[in-house]
Amino acid sequence: MWRANSVPQRLATSSAAPSVSAPTGLSRASPSTSGQGMVEQTWAGAFNARDLGGIPLGAGAVRPGVLFRSGQPEAWSPDGWREASAAGVARVLDLRHPSEPRRPATGAAELGVGYEFAAVDDPNDPRFRARFVPYLNHPNGYADFLDLFAEPVAAAVGRLVEAGPGTVVCCSAGRDRTGLVTGLFLRALGTPIFVLQDADELATRKVNLRHLVRETPHPYECYEAEPEISATVASRRAAIAEFFGQLDAAKFLSEHGVDVAAARPWLAGAGELHKDH
Repeated sequence: MWRANSVPQRLATSSAAPSVSAPTGLSRASPSTSGQGMVEQTWAGAFNARDLGGIPLGAGAVRPGVLFRSGQPEAWSPDGWREASAAGVARVLDLRHPSEPRRPATGAAELGVGYEFAAVDDPNDPRFRARFVPYLNHPNGYADFLDLFAEPVAAAVGRLVEAGPGTVVCCSAGRDRTGLVTGLFLRALGTPIFVLQDADELATRKVNLRHLVRETPHPYECYEAEPEISATVASRRAAIAEFFGQLDAAKFLSEHGVDVAAARPWLAGAGELHKDH
């Protein structure tokens, strides 16, 4: 079992947490890119969707059009699915439990886009319900989450490695579970921690802006104006620095039978992009 600090999930960083400045070059009004890739995708109906092309690895960088992250794809319209397919999307890897989405994602099958669940948690597990109220909603919960669900989290990363180019990793908001799985995958391949922090900030600010346009209020979260949202971002950046600074992501995955190096040929290697559907 691996553990960093066990801290209440809603607690901001402690005095011992590292002080991390906000990334430069991010639009506070409508974040779309950072200096390290992560271009926002505006597929119809899509939310918090980004192409992770351009993110640096230990050697090379992620190619455009091979790895994406997103919030709930069931919100995509038929046009959105067509746009995603044209952008290179070949399959969706949904990190939620199959019982979590309120409706199915429609439009993928008609285009030959695969859709599969690789659940990283069990919402009915009493240990999960006792620790995470109401769900994983901050990186300061990553260590405890990994203690509870190390095997399914590693298995999700393994499935990403096997899936190949054109994969969208998603959860409900495209923030915490998506950030954990893509973060472990990228960190094990040499992505600097500050890039993972930037990715989380983009996702967090996008979720926050969404609260302004929701037709019905979110049951647990609400819009944060300045300076509250910047304080939230700072606490999340510090938690990410602590978590990934203490965890050897490659070793953790290797111990669970996942060889992330197998993803390099499709993630960063030369050659024509292809879709296997």
